[in-house]
Amino acid sequence: MAAVEFTDLQKDAIAEVMNISMGNAATAASELLNAKVWITTPRVSVQKAAELRKESLEPAICVKIVYIKGISGTNMMILRQDDVQLILNQLMGQPLEVTPDFEFDELNISAVSEVMNQMMGSSATALSNFLGMHVDISVPTPYIMNEIKLSEVHDYDTDEEVIAITFDITIEGVIKSEFVSVMSADLAQIICDKMLSPEPEPEPEPKPAPAAAAAPPPQQPAQQQAQQPMMPPQQPMMPPQQPMMMPQQPMMQQMGAPPGYGAYPPPAYGYPQPSVNIQNAQLHQFEVPNFNLQSDQGENLQLLMGVPLQISVEIGTAKRKVKDILDFTQGTIIELERQAGAPVDVVVNGNLIARGDVVVIDDNFAVRITEILKSKFMDSLGKE
Repeated sequence: MAAVEFTDLQKDAIAEVMNISMGNAATAASELLNAKVWITTPRVSVQKAAELRKESLEPAICVKIVYIKGISGTNMMILRQDDVQLILNQLMGQPLEVTPDFEFDELNISAVSEVMNQMMGSSATALSNFLGMHVDISVPTPYIMNEIKLSEVHDYDTDEEVIAITFDITIEGVIKSEFVSVMSADLAQIICDKMLSPEPEPEPEPKPAPAAAAAPPPQQPAQQQAQQPMMPPQQPMMPPQQPMMMPQQPMMQQMGAPPGYGAYPPPAYGYPQPSVNIQNAQLHQFEVPNFNLQSDQGENLQLLMGVPLQISVEIGTAKRKVKDILDFTQGTIIELERQAGAPVDVVVNGNLIARGDVVVIDDNFAVRITEILKSKFMDSLGKE
């Protein structure tokens, strides 16, 4: 395969595009891992696929994706196995430490694929917006490598050149390391052409041709004009002082439609529209109960009034198996046992005391209590 030359300007263009693309990938990883993620400082180099080697990443995990729509080419992300182990521990809620007995079994490999799928999917979306076309990628395929050998991942020719982009990655409280994105030369060339090619200037709109002067009507001979009888001027069908009157009842009501259906024509005809009286909902104000308490009881009650209580509102609950919870991803829908619009539970210190409806007050969610439940907790508050 013939060598592909990439100038410094083209390398800068690739670095800029991949920097934007990996910025979206960092956002997706941050939401998935519940930690801040920074991916910065891309460094671009052109190397032969057979000679690409980065000992600082070995042993490594290589995740390969193929662009299947919009553009063609491959992209591979190479990360250290220790970094991937820490990322999985953060995802699974495990201690953030590297253990020698860690095994990349089927479950861990599936988790790696899901993390890469979220990151590279967001990266492809950014690339799609940049190129102005719909871009789809294949399902990420992970490979475990003790030594970085791209020939084990893709059928590159011996002298085929690839674009290696090295990024610095920082996950707050987890890792501070680097990884390499290896891009095929044809994909890099597409990005460079799109980035560096000047946009075509819009063609000027054609100026309207000047209107031709209207030719005067042909003059008829005086003899033909004399033969044509004089026609009296046509009278208007209705005097202009009398506007056209519409029937009192709309057509739909004349045909037996219920009152109010089609009673008002569209405003384009100039007919008056019905006035709508809109009022804010008036909520009933509950009266504060008046308890006749003795002096010592009142003092005890005042002491209790300062005790803080934890109030929570439960919309609903659901039960799932551990293996189902491990399959949760961003966008997973969990069906609750409660129907939409049903009252929510008001829980105080773990005790259900009331139910109510969810309302919105000044852009904040609130609960309007509709029912106070009889419980041992409420009875205990009323005892001396």
